[in-house]
Amino acid sequence: MSSHIPLPKEKHNKSKLFVTRSHLLSKKHEHSKLIQTHPFNHQITIISQSTTVRETLAKYIGPYYNVTLKLSDFIDPAFISNYIKRNTLIALSSNRYIDADDVFAIDGQKLILSVGKDTYETLGLVGKSAQFPVERGSRFVVEIDLLACMDPAKKYYQRVHNRLNAVLNEPVEFLVGYFDKNTGTPVTFDIPGATIVTPQVDTRSVPNMLVPNVPECLISTNEQTDTWTEHAHELFEWIGLAASCSQAVAGTSDEQTSAYTVPEPTSKDMHVVTVRGLLSATAIHSVINELVAAHTEFYVCVWGFDDAPVSWNSSEHNFYVSGENMYAQAYVPHKNCCLSFQACGPWDAFS
Repeated sequence: MSSHIPLPKEKHNKSKLFVTRSHLLSKKHEHSKLIQTHPFNHQITIISQSTTVRETLAKYIGPYYNVTLKLSDFIDPAFISNYIKRNTLIALSSNRYIDADDVFAIDGQKLILSVGKDTYETLGLVGKSAQFPVERGSRFVVEIDLLACMDPAKKYYQRVHNRLNAVLNEPVEFLVGYFDKNTGTPVTFDIPGATIVTPQVDTRSVPNMLVPNVPECLISTNEQTDTWTEHAHELFEWIGLAASCSQAVAGTSDEQTSAYTVPEPTSKDMHVVTVRGLLSATAIHSVINELVAAHTEFYVCVWGFDDAPVSWNSSEHNFYVSGENMYAQAYVPHKNCCLSFQACGPWDAFS
């Protein structure tokens, strides 16, 4: 079950919050698909009573790379054979803005070029007009299937190779993650010049955190009542506050000055673990599967890169007033339930 719940209305704000209730044993696996179809993630926070979350994260999440490459390097037959075909590679051009610069990315087996009008017209490769330019026809997206089209004997490969070398031939700085296709654990990316980057990890213990009881109506019903919507908003807001260890949920805020109150709270000793870096969607999925198997409630927040060219299911993504593409999940294993929240900025095709 999925529904659109509008976030608070502001000028130029057409953001949406998608809420999905899924059964952990369902064959549809909605909660898993949400994770696995969101490729460009830069931060995960897990809120739990467990003291072993950091160790679980360390089993699956590890180093990624900073490397400067030409776009034509990605279509080299040896590169495709050694990296694209063997495991999962994601790459995102760094220090570039999706609403102002040419942005490049690799999502598994697809090279994505999100470029301005001048670059597109000079490049001469077939693409499509972007859905969210400031001016219509001022931005374009070109997608290149690195497996289906990259045969050096074919004219298409030769054309792509020639045009990239002629127009987009400057070296570009990339964040690159190279991961085992089954578990998402990091695999060595032995390209000359690549610098290893270690994700940042922060662990905080919050004694007596005020944790809301997940309302039964969110767990057991699909009926979209005003009460259901209000409870969904409250839970989403609490997860965000807990992820930042806000005083409003830590039980240390001044009731006379704080406008926020945790709904139906229970005081619990919680641990908040945050990892920042280029994070594999498959690794996130592996971590969550292991936590679900422990049969304790926990909460997850995952943030996508504001300037990634795609969000969920390869949906076109841009910035405008907000590049938001993040999700939060509340896991209630003893009731086989997961509540998922997907927040999208105004210029995201998923919304």
